[in-house]
This record gives sequence, C-alpha cells and structure tokens, in this order.
Amino acid sequence: MNDGFDDERDSSQPSSEMAGRGPELNARQRAIYQGLKDIGEEIAAFYLDGLKILQDDNLQTAAYLLAHVAREIDGGLRDILSSDEVKKNIQKQLTTEVLAKFGDPSELKERRGHIASILAALGIEDVGMFLPDDVRVNFATRWINVSPQFPKFVHRHGVWKSPRAREEVENFWYEFESILEVLVGSSLNLLNRLDRILEYEEPTNEIRGTLQNLLGVEARRAYFFSRLESPAWLEPLKEDGWFDPDRNPMPQESSDQPGYYYSSRWHALEYVVKVSTHPECSIDILVDIVNAITDESRERIDNGRTDLDTVKIIGTLPVDRIEPQHITFMAAALKSIQKYGLMDQEIGQTILPKLLDGGKRELTLALLTIMIEVESVEPDIRTLMNDYWIEDALKKHGHAITNVCGIEAAQMALEKIRAIAVANRFILDFIERVESDLSLLSHPNYAELMVSFTSSVFRYAKPDSIERTIQSLLQDPIAIIRRIAFKAITDHYNDLKHLFWTWQDNPFDDIRLEPEITELLETYNHTFDEDEMEQILRWIELTQH
Repeated sequence: MNDGFDDERDSSQPSSEMAGRGPELNARQRAIYQGLKDIGEEIAAFYLDGLKILQDDNLQTAAYLLAHVAREIDGGLRDILSSDEVKKNIQKQLTTEVLAKFGDPSELKERRGHIASILAALGIEDVGMFLPDDVRVNFATRWINVSPQFPKFVHRHGVWKSPRAREEVENFWYEFESILEVLVGSSLNLLNRLDRILEYEEPTNEIRGTLQNLLGVEARRAYFFSRLESPAWLEPLKEDGWFDPDRNPMPQESSDQPGYYYSSRWHALEYVVKVSTHPECSIDILVDIVNAITDESRERIDNGRTDLDTVKIIGTLPVDRIEPQHITFMAAALKSIQKYGLMDQEIGQTILPKLLDGGKRELTLALLTIMIEVESVEPDIRTLMNDYWIEDALKKHGHAITNVCGIEAAQMALEKIRAIAVANRFILDFIERVESDLSLLSHPNYAELMVSFTSSVFRYAKPDSIERTIQSLLQDPIAIIRRIAFKAITDHYNDLKHLFWTWQDNPFDDIRLEPEITELLETYNHTFDEDEMEQILRWIELTQH
C-alpha cells in the first residue's frame, strides 16, 4: 500500500484506453491528457473525445461537439480552481478601468462572473495591482477571450441551415489547448494548480472530488500536505477518507538492502500533526482519527513514522480524551522494529507529564509499565525505551509520579529488580550505594535507575503509607531490596527508626548492607540514646565472634 494510492504513472506512453482506438496524440497532447486525468477521469475523457472528434472527418456536427467538449473542460477547471467566495470578491473589483486591462470593457462587463472565475483560478485576486503587461494578466486575457467562444457553437444555429464547419471551432480549440498546456501540461504546472488550491481556507466540493486523482502521485501528496496549513480542511478530508487506517503505508523493502524495511510517510497524517495544536482544530475529529488508528481490533500496520505521528497527536489531546487503547498502542509502537528514536522522547516528555498533570493514576501506571519494560537481561539489560529517556522522565517527574501513583510505582520497579536478580544478580551487587535523590545520579545503568527510582518513591511518600511495605522489604532475600528498605528508614528516620531497632537480624552480618547501614549510623548516631548505643555494641560484638 502506498498512502492508499497507486504509484506514479508514465505519461510518456498512451494509456490502454487510448491504445488501438485512436486518437493519435502528440507529446503535448499526451501531457495535457495525463494532467487532466490526474485531476479526474471525467474531465480527461472529455479531452480525449475532443481529440477523437477533431480527427474524425466523418462527423458533420464536429463543430458543435468540439465546442461542447471544450466548454465542459473549461467549466470543470474553473470549478476546481476557484471558489464562490473568492469569485464574488474579485467580481466587486471588476470596474470599467480594471476590465480594460483584459479587453474592451463594453464587451466584458456582462461577463464579470465568468471573468472572476478565471482570475480566481489563476490566483489573481487583487486585480487592481497588476499592470496590463503582467504575464499573468496576459495569460488571463487569452483565457478570457477564448472561453466564451465555445458556448456560441454548442447549439444549432438554424435547422434549415447547413451544419457549422469544423474550421469555425478548430482555431479556438487549438488556442484552448495551449491554455491547457500551461494549466496542467506538466508536473510543475500541476504543482502550480495545487498552490492555487492551497490558498483556499477550506475546500470546495469540486476540489475534494479532484484531490483523490490529483494527489495520486507520491510527490504531489508530499507537496500538498506539507504546505496545507488550514485546520478547516481537517473535517472534509476526514470525511473523504484521507485519514482512514487503511491509508497507513505498509513498510517497504529496500531495493539496496534486501530484508531491510523502511517506513513510508503518511503525508495526510503529517498534516493532522501540524494542525492538531491549532486552537481552532476540532478535538472530536482528532480523537476519531486517533481511535481509528489505535483500534485494537484492526490488524496493526508496523509503520514507525505513523506510530510517532499518532503519539504526537495523542499528546495534543485533552487528558480526559486519552484512553487505555492509546497506551496499549504506545506499547506496540515501542516494541516495533520500525520504531523511531523520537518515540521515546515524545512519550517521556509529552505523554507522561500530561497524564501526571491530569492526575490520571491508572493510565500513568500503565504507561510506566511499558516505559520501564525489559526486553532481555542477558548478556546485558535491554529495555523498550532508551535508558536516557527513562532516566530523563524519572528524574523530571519522580516526585509527581509518587504523588499520583503512590507506592504502586515502587512496587512496579521492585518487580523489575526481582526479575534482574533472578537473571543476573551480579548486576545488582555492583551498585555501590542506594541513592534516593535521582538528580545525583550520573548516567546510571538500568538496574541503578530502577533501584534509585524505587528509593525515591519511598523518599517522597508519607512515612505511614510505606511503613508496612518497608517492614516487609527488610525480610526480602534479595540484598539490594533490603538495602532499599534501610535507605527508606534513613530518609524517614524519625518516623521509621523503630523498624531498624527491632529488626530481627544483625545488620552487621551482611557486608552487602554496609553502605546503607553506615549512612544511617553516620547520619543519626548523635541522636542515639543509651539503649540504642548498647544495641549497636551488641551487634558489633556478635559479628566479631
């Protein structure tokens, strides 16, 4: 799939519908035909039939038919490239003095509406500022002069008369072809038409209809959506299916590196990202777009670019519109082999603080679960998120995480520590000191980060809310977890010191506990009473024996 459209077509060769059935097309005509076809099948069919009429010597009413075809093409282009609002504004400017720039005002004044639509199609909206010899005015004059000729020949001019001669219309047709060549006869000209369309605050029905064809080429889609700025286009584009999940491009295999896949850009969704921060952008539409992409019942398309853009849009939603399926989607995105590094940053710097600010406890816990998830432990610990962004998020938001999630956040990290201990306890044994102030850490590894994060949660928590948990952790068979418990007692000594003095074991028996026991004693030895000092001496004496 390629953004929901076919690949670029080769306009140098006649299509199958022209082959074998005439007419014969020269290079210019093929370019015009392809340009019109890129706008729409119908308007291109009119042009092709016009050429057939032109080359068929057996048609006695060729003049009428050719005029009718030209009129339909002319009107169709003006409908696509101009809007009623712009035409009305231009028509007000068409004074006698202005009309004189395009011809005889007495002949043109009755065709102000027609002229306004041509000027609007060419982007000449402030007609008073252009000089008579301006190249756009000269081109507009040619179009203005040839356009009204065709209606004159469409209908019969007297049933008793001979049919009009083909030659009466041919010259007008050739002039009109030269205008079509400028309008649609090359990729550059079609980009100019796109520029004209981009100027409209919102699309007309004609524009909406032709975009499906006009943007059928990758380069034009990229050009169009990279320049589209107006949020007023969001709803009609959504209604026309531009953001449907099946438009999400499938990963493409590299021709240079077989087996390697890259993610193509979903240009329409990049436009959504751009307007999602606009104050006039509809939140309901953004939610609909995101929910469709993150719908768990759909088969997932593994496109890292789309994943990142989707998370960016989620990041602009009000916190009350963020749903569990969005968090589940982020988990899948982090696990993707197509993942972009910026995904980690977006989740840590945008999504997490938004959930915390909104007090969304369950969603925050769900997000933290995937942020600190471990993919493998041996030979080294490998996480879903880059360690740098895990560290950055926990350092910046550790206190807020405690306020919103309580000790459940610590329990989550303790699960990771236990998993590491089972797989490779030596990683934990090399941690020199349990630090509860994350800001003091300098480039910690994942194990150090989980230990310190757990300790920081206990540090920020109210002592009475963690007392039973700390008492339980003092009995844990994993040494680093007991060390975390002693660090928590040190941080809340006045409230939790009884857990230390009533501990059933001798804290001096396990050398692995030394850093935290030493810190506790050095920090509070000046507060020890006589009984506590005697307890210390007994522990030391028992250790020596």
